[in-house]
Amino acid sequence: MKVALNLALAVAALISASAAPPHWTYGKDNAGPQHWGQLDPLYGTCGTGHKQSPVDIAVGAPYVHLQKKTFSALNYPPIHNALCGYDGHAVKCEWTATNTTTTNVNSITIKNKKYDLINFHFHTPSEHRIDNAFAEAEMHLVHQSADGALAVVGIMLQVQAKKNPFFNWITALDKEVDRAEKGHGFLVKDKVTGEPVPGKEQVKYKVKKVDFTDLLRVTGEFTPRWEYDGSLTTPPCTEGVAWNVVKTSVGLGIEQYDALVDLEAFNARYIQDRPQKGGH
Repeated sequence: MKVALNLALAVAALISASAAPPHWTYGKDNAGPQHWGQLDPLYGTCGTGHKQSPVDIAVGAPYVHLQKKTFSALNYPPIHNALCGYDGHAVKCEWTATNTTTTNVNSITIKNKKYDLINFHFHTPSEHRIDNAFAEAEMHLVHQSADGALAVVGIMLQVQAKKNPFFNWITALDKEVDRAEKGHGFLVKDKVTGEPVPGKEQVKYKVKKVDFTDLLRVTGEFTPRWEYDGSLTTPPCTEGVAWNVVKTSVGLGIEQYDALVDLEAFNARYIQDRPQKGGH
């Protein structure tokens, strides 16, 4: 009896360890942002954390600091052969040493710690607010240091009539997805509901070159920017993320914005409360 019980417990533990992470959404259902903290113990910080993101970056807020100096080091050459697609939550571009012509050398340095760029993705509308005002979209450049610490550069995107060459690949991706019978870089859509089917992701769209030159020029190399100590804006909502929200917004063409919304729809976490007095 004891052997059978131990075997059952071992099987249960194995199943638990191999189980996929809980499904979460941006909707008002039981898997939406207000319930993230209850979906799984690993997501507990989403509900109990004290330094959660995104926040309203209000002028004079004690939890943010306007940094007018550039990063102590910044290296942002073009990325070749980035793989872009929809991961079920956002349009995201990533790469590895095996699918790029050079190893990942894009980086920022904060307080003598180097953070390498590991991906960038988008939220529509913006997750952060500036003096209680949303932008139409927000781009997150996610960086990680050798010890696993995270630093994110957030760029607010405002719709404009003129196209921005940096985002031309988004329109191309949207057209490619529409053209492909079974999806391309996205989860396959159910023929009846039109909703993505989890687990049926297709080959991602390859962007031959992502050149950050104009993005850096417009944003003053991400300076000035608001710095604050926050978290991931998606489960598991891990805290200790060094946030850098750029003050200067970047233009996004109407057609490019429409393509982005078509690709990912609404995917923004609501604003998280922060103390109004007395530091963090």
